[in-house]
Amino acid sequence: MADGAGDERSGRSLAPHVRRERKRARRRARGANGAPAETGEAPAAQAPSPDLPRPPEPPESGGASQEHPHHDRVRTIEPPRSGIRRYFGDTWHHRAAFGYFVKRYIRKRTGRTFFGYLWFVLPYVVPLFLGSLVFGGILGVGVPGIPYLLYFSVTLGTWVLFSQTAYLCTRSLEITRSEVRRLYVPRLIPLAAAVTLPTLAFVFYTAMMFAVTGFYVITRGDFYLQLRPATLLVPVALAMLVVFGWAVALWFSTLAPRARDVRRLAGYVIGVWYFLTPVMYPLSQIPAGWQFLANVNPITAPIELVKDGWLNAGDVTALGVLMYFAWLAVALVGGLIIFIPKERRDVAFY
Repeated sequence: MADGAGDERSGRSLAPHVRRERKRARRRARGANGAPAETGEAPAAQAPSPDLPRPPEPPESGGASQEHPHHDRVRTIEPPRSGIRRYFGDTWHHRAAFGYFVKRYIRKRTGRTFFGYLWFVLPYVVPLFLGSLVFGGILGVGVPGIPYLLYFSVTLGTWVLFSQTAYLCTRSLEITRSEVRRLYVPRLIPLAAAVTLPTLAFVFYTAMMFAVTGFYVITRGDFYLQLRPATLLVPVALAMLVVFGWAVALWFSTLAPRARDVRRLAGYVIGVWYFLTPVMYPLSQIPAGWQFLANVNPITAPIELVKDGWLNAGDVTALGVLMYFAWLAVALVGGLIIFIPKERRDVAFY
């Protein structure tokens, strides 16, 4: 009995000790698994697993700057500086938007119409044949040795390249204002993309020029185009027309979204300009006292270059070329000075 009682007392005295050891073992296990240890118990150290990536060791002094010198640089974020150079750099950075605005102008021409893509042809076929009938047939305007239909297809296509460039570039911010009011792209991009439709019109007139030439070769046996070294200046003259039309649009394109007066006045001014430019008549038929005014017109020299290159019927003068570059300098420099500061300031009117 005495031995049994002693064993019972020793079992009771060992039970709390065993429970304490088990609690300590559980706490150590929780600490090793990442659980927070209880107060007074330090978590047991966990051996790194070979499958887990080890944290990067701190670099030694002097080694990080040699291997990665850019870590020591300071990057400052501040507003961009204003200027033409920065603006053209920003325009080049957003050049991917050019293709989008090209499609936007094409949809503008064909959207909500019954004839669709025929509107790339109809506005140019009717003036060509109607003008040839009225001026070449009824009024008797002619060019020695050249059929008037061929002459008019050359001059009208050249004029349309300039006039449509000036008109559509002037309206470019008005046409694309639903896009430019929601996101920022340099406004030069939609203005430059507006040259797409005039270029397509010129391609059509060029195709008509070759078609009319082929018609006269078949019917009369004469090839009226004069392909010579001066023909190489035709692309130069076309580029002169596009640049001047684009420069003129810089002055008024920021005003077009604000008022419809700009669109209407642009149509009237271009219509008057058409009659003052030797398009439907050769420069030689202007009276001698008025030819000076024709040469002051900055568009006369490029158009005469085109006529001289294709038909050998142009009269290019030094005064006409000089006046073109003088007017271009005024239009381009003044237009950029007006356009760049106002294109962001007037965004509320888009």
